[in-house]
Order: sequence, then structure tokens, then C-alpha cells
Amino acid sequence: MGITEFIDAVDDREKTVTVLNRESVDPLYRMLEDMFESNAVAVSEDTDPDAPGDVVLLRDETTGSLAVSRMDAVSETLLLVNSDLYVTGTVPVEEVQTPEVVAHLADVTFTVADKQKFLLIHISRHIESLALETDSGVLHSSFQRLSRLLDERGTGRAYEALADSGVETHVYGIDDWDMPAFADQLTVHAGDTPELRDAWFVVHDGDGDDDRKAALVAEEIGPDEYRGYWTFEPELVDEILQYLSTTYVG
Repeated sequence: MGITEFIDAVDDREKTVTVLNRESVDPLYRMLEDMFESNAVAVSEDTDPDAPGDVVLLRDETTGSLAVSRMDAVSETLLLVNSDLYVTGTVPVEEVQTPEVVAHLADVTFTVADKQKFLLIHISRHIESLALETDSGVLHSSFQRLSRLLDERGTGRAYEALADSGVETHVYGIDDWDMPAFADQLTVHAGDTPELRDAWFVVHDGDGDDDRKAALVAEEIGPDEYRGYWTFEPELVDEILQYLSTTYVG
């Protein structure tokens, strides 16, 4: 089983996103639709006289669980943010904030390109931030091209911080870089296999704590177009970790 098979095997959970008592302007609501709507996620709006204005609700139709965030929190961390803020390091990895509604879109397969790709970029930073906060355990991250650690200043800073932390950090990708000094503190898996060329994954083992395990797995299916999902399900994270350990770590 490879990364593609992990993506193909996920059983998408049906979820609904509802904006209650919307006060935000129409373009912002359309941005929310464009970012979140998929075959498994329906976006709508509703009114409730007993609820505050501009509240975003996410319901998992399988489990009935509910996540709640303010619309301004979703806007300020995702909808109105350019990925360049992470690429350039304007938002340090330690300061990444993820609204509950965004985190709970887990276990849904998204096919993303252009602006919507920021959804996966943000979750990658969320998992890296979680690993740094844990300051222990093992993190596996694939960049497709290892030169992204040099070309993207924010990404390089994030992994320099991880290299200096208590996290055992493994990085994967095509060997197209001049290794920076901090890479001596990383475990580098360089190769030119189809999987390493196409895969985008960030997986943290939570140092054995099920509540801190997280994984994003995606693959490039067209020019700058990706298909994948993220999960916090401990058993699924463990399966992905086992595959990476067996295939690449040995």
C-alpha cells in the first residue's frame, strides 16, 4: 500500500457547513463555499434567533459531532490569507492558529488547485506546529522537491525550528538542493521515485499520544493540482506511519 492507496481507501465522511445569521458580505461567503464545498461537504446558510451572528457550524453527519467557529476567525486564518504568508515566513509556524471548523474537515478528500490549495498548506503548518508544541515524537514530511526547504523561506524556517527541537524529523523528496547546515539535524530521504515526485505528506506520531497524532496525505494529479485529506484518527495515522517506516526508514 502506498500514499495513493491511502488516499483511495479513505471513506469520506459526509459533513455540512452552515453559516448562521450571516453578517459577512456575499463575496466572503462565496469564498467559504469555494474553499470548503466538495462531494462530501455541503455549504449553506441559515438563521437562528437564539444564536449570535456570523457563526460557522460544521456537523459530521456520520458521528453527529459539531464544531463551531466565528466567521471572522475562519476569514482571518484562511479565506483572506495568501499562501505567501507561510512561504515567506510572515506567519511563523509557532503562531499558526486553526479554527475548529477547519480542523474538523478531517477525513474528507479534497481536490484542490489555485487558492483552494491553501487549505492543505494551512493543515501542513498546523501539523508542524503541533509537532513543535509536542517537542517530541517523530514527524515525516514530503516536499516532492527538497529544494523547497531553501526556496520557500517560511518552510525553511519551520524545519530549522523543528531541527532544533526535540522532534525527530524526516524529510523526503527529489535531491535537487544544496543541503543547508540545519539539515544535519534532520533525517533526509532523497530519491526520484514516482511516489516521492508526486506525494505531499506531513505525519506526526504524537510521541505515542493518540490525541496528538495527525496526518495529511495528498498527491499531485495535475500541474499544481492535488488530491488528499487530513486525519486525526489514531489508527489511520499509525497505518500511514507504519508504511513510511517500512518503506523508507527501515
